[in-house]
Amino acid sequence: MSIAKLLIFIAIAIVGIKFIASFWGKGNIPILNQLVTIILAAFISFELFQLGQIILAKF
Repeated sequence: MSIAKLLIFIAIAIVGIKFIASFWGKGNIPILNQLVTIILAAFISFELFQLGQIILAKF
């Protein structure tokens, strides 16, 4: 397994832990909130970068 896949699985696990903690009413954990924010920001940035590449390739 490559390091990139391992990091993706760890990120998915952190987001899953945050979801479970929120479901049980314990979702206000500052470090977990910050980690999830960073993970989601990285994901959105990556997706926007890919979208930009697709748009530029069309022109």
